[in-house]
Amino acid sequence: MMTLSKKNKYSLLLISLACFIACLYPYIRLAENTLSLNLEDKGLLFSLQRVLNNSLTKKAITNTFLISLLTSVFSVIFATPLAWVLSRVEIRFSKKWTTLFSLPYAIPPFVGAIAWINLASPSSGLLTKIVGENVLDIYSVAGLVFVLTSFFYTYILLSLLGGLKNIDSSLEEAARLSGASGIRVFFDISLPLLWPNIKSSALLVFLASAASFGVPALIGSPGGIYLLTTRIYMFQKMGSLNGISAASLLSFFLIFLAILIVTIQQLLNKNNIASVVQGKSSRISKISLGKKENFVQLGLFLLFSILFLMPVLSIFASSLSKVQGVFSFSNLTLGNFGHLIFEMPEFLTSVKNSLYLSISVASISVLIGLILSYVEVRTNIFGRSLVRSIPTIPFSTPGTVLALAILLSFGRRMGNISLYNTLFLIGVAYFVKYLSFAVRTISDGMRQIDKSLEESSVLCGATFIRRLIDLWFPILRPIIISAWFLIFMPCFSELTMTILLTGPGLETLGTLLFQLQEYGDSGGGGAASLCVLLIIFILLINFIIKKVSKGSYGL
Repeated sequence: MMTLSKKNKYSLLLISLACFIACLYPYIRLAENTLSLNLEDKGLLFSLQRVLNNSLTKKAITNTFLISLLTSVFSVIFATPLAWVLSRVEIRFSKKWTTLFSLPYAIPPFVGAIAWINLASPSSGLLTKIVGENVLDIYSVAGLVFVLTSFFYTYILLSLLGGLKNIDSSLEEAARLSGASGIRVFFDISLPLLWPNIKSSALLVFLASAASFGVPALIGSPGGIYLLTTRIYMFQKMGSLNGISAASLLSFFLIFLAILIVTIQQLLNKNNIASVVQGKSSRISKISLGKKENFVQLGLFLLFSILFLMPVLSIFASSLSKVQGVFSFSNLTLGNFGHLIFEMPEFLTSVKNSLYLSISVASISVLIGLILSYVEVRTNIFGRSLVRSIPTIPFSTPGTVLALAILLSFGRRMGNISLYNTLFLIGVAYFVKYLSFAVRTISDGMRQIDKSLEESSVLCGATFIRRLIDLWFPILRPIIISAWFLIFMPCFSELTMTILLTGPGLETLGTLLFQLQEYGDSGGGGAASLCVLLIIFILLINFIIKKVSKGSYGL
């Protein structure tokens, strides 16, 4: 641990405390407002009973648990064998397939929701016209679970691929040498070893599904399927004290759920340390399929086509169509893009706002993350262990809840200053939500650097600021750039928090896309065109991340 001067030590301590307050203060204000609003009425229990007695709210709670559970189960069923095939079966282009099946992780789920509405809408879906009406209905529980699963399975896939990479494959090879078939090895050896990863990542999928807003709003609400997030949004948009009170009370259901799941996950990770993960593992011996490999390749292609290729192509088709759902050369046009870019003033405003917010938040988060990582890894400041855990709380909290807490905390007028309906308020929400990305990424990289380098710079008389500029930033540059892009990407297309905090003139790409799909673009061409631009931009950013980090980050 480095010895710092009192001035530097107090400065770092103040920065850390300021970040802790920014992360925790919104929840304190949310609790305070909830209590004050309800105590002024007829008491907290009366207000809670009034909210829970609402039939739509009861249904929303039931739907949230049911849909989150089903999404978790189907994600496990799909991702587990897929991860094993990609890592333990000898197939051509296995690395390419891994990248392709991981791509939905980078695409905002609400973009996928729009794609599947184009495909499976009961009245005008492209697939509906092929298979007939009353066969497909995306506005159903099955449709909602399918779309959520088609994105959130990547949480489990990436976790299992990491687990399979660390497990000593000699255990599986020994089982095969004893005469066990590949399927037997999977169920008797691989699956039990991966069970801690499966449980932990399944809990994350459950939480992500419960916290999702875009997909339930676009697919669930038209079908009368309400979740807690969409009910909170509806109550908050009422603008009355009763609406804010109800939204606050429902928010605590999601906060409690998030705390419960994070706690269970930490207990699982603590109590399931696999002793089969060794420092030097044997080379992975993959199963040879021979001629059967062609069938596996075909199966992988069909799965990828259904999950990613088909919905993306439907988005492209819609963006190039004058009339939605009509396939002919005469129907092709670039007019949708022209109308979006040149005739819709909200587009340029949303691009400017999204770029301003994402660049600012990513830059500030990385700078603060570098300082907090230094506090955690290289100092003996009291409370440094909290640097990693406290920023995790807002990240683990559903975006709808965090946005409401931010609105109640900073949205009120303070003297002559009001942050309500400002980009600054949205930026605060982004910063609090994604600071954890910077802290975790940079601190992990900082731990890999020998402390003798900094000791040498101290002996040469370098100040703390000079060490940050001349030592840490150059060494950690690839990691810092990767962390910057990892924060920039979700901020650029964020919807869940922004939809509650935005106002006139504050449109971002996420909220503009939501508005085009829901209200202002019945033809679908504008929403589809914006989806195409977002997909291209996100894939380009992912490519840059992989290049900059030399494959350490990105998909």
